[in-house]
Amino acid sequence: MINKVREFIGEHEQEMVSLLKRLVEINSYTGNKKGVDAVASVIQEECEAMGLHVRREFCEKVGDNLVIETPLHKEGKKGILLCGHMDTVFPPELGFDSFTQDGTYYYGPGVADMKCGLVEGLYVLKALDALGLLQAMSIVMICNSDEEIGSINSSDLILKEAENSLVGFVLESTKAGGELVIGRKGRMTFELEVTGKAAHAGSVGADKASAILELAQQVQAYEKLNNPAEGTSVNVGKIEGGVGANTVAEKARAIVEFRYTQKDCGDKVWETVQKLAAEPYTKGTSCVVRAITARPSMVTNDAILGLYKMIEEIGIDFGFDIQCAQCGGGSDANFISQLGIPVIDGLGPIGGNLHSVDEYLVASTVPERAILTTLVVVKAWEQYCCN
Repeated sequence: MINKVREFIGEHEQEMVSLLKRLVEINSYTGNKKGVDAVASVIQEECEAMGLHVRREFCEKVGDNLVIETPLHKEGKKGILLCGHMDTVFPPELGFDSFTQDGTYYYGPGVADMKCGLVEGLYVLKALDALGLLQAMSIVMICNSDEEIGSINSSDLILKEAENSLVGFVLESTKAGGELVIGRKGRMTFELEVTGKAAHAGSVGADKASAILELAQQVQAYEKLNNPAEGTSVNVGKIEGGVGANTVAEKARAIVEFRYTQKDCGDKVWETVQKLAAEPYTKGTSCVVRAITARPSMVTNDAILGLYKMIEEIGIDFGFDIQCAQCGGGSDANFISQLGIPVIDGLGPIGGNLHSVDEYLVASTVPERAILTTLVVVKAWEQYCCN
């Protein structure tokens, strides 16, 4: 089988690159619904040409989500879940809108995060189809439209499909060493809003009810919640407030995120944040905290390690260097892991400088990862889904 997979991917590598270029040159910033929908239409066309069923779920404010199903999955048989996102972080006005390449790398907005994974997923399905295996497998592939803002509109869809699956793979690009991801931190973003009492700066005493003063003290308290030993980090990413130097601020606001490895550590931070808000330091001020987005942690467990061991064995058998890592960043694997099914992330090609205008993809790893992932899907079907 390895020779047949390598032959198919080798024969279609330039097609893969052409499709990658086509997707990268469509701006699919999360807020650009028209652009994300255009990416969805390209993927839908490719899948329907293979005879796959594509369910397009309309979203009003962001792009539509796609659910791509083999006939067995549509009939209700549990199987394999593939997952990737179509949105990027680059707004149209940034001007970062072209696909370029040299002998070693591909460059462009979302080339690694994660349009390469979408192309890989499509060609895994095409390879399985060419091998005569696809129609006998239950596979569903979700292409969601809002991962970069926390999958607010798609997490329920992902969880629903995970409930109807036995094993999951997320096709995010991987790091420089090619490591597969077996664990990710959870994350919450929240807003702190402080209300004080406006006054003339020249006529108030030391007991002024300044919203900015209270915000500053809350921020210092948040910083004390950082605990690297437990894998917990807290960061105040944005603050604003006040109207001028001669006015005591009536309003101030901060946007904060915290990340954690274990659920109880995340719960502890959130409980402390709420307690701090309920007991402000500055007399005459009040605080309100509101959750904006949240993503649970992907905790490494025996099920995930068992799936990773299966991939390790494939590496030994077919000459792939398989390594693993835990990551501080989140993905949709965090949601999938909550259902208790084994899931591995980072099966996409190697990329770097994500979320910057220097984003790149290592060209040689595009076919390599498509070959590996095809073999992984076949083995996972045999090991997890055929009983």
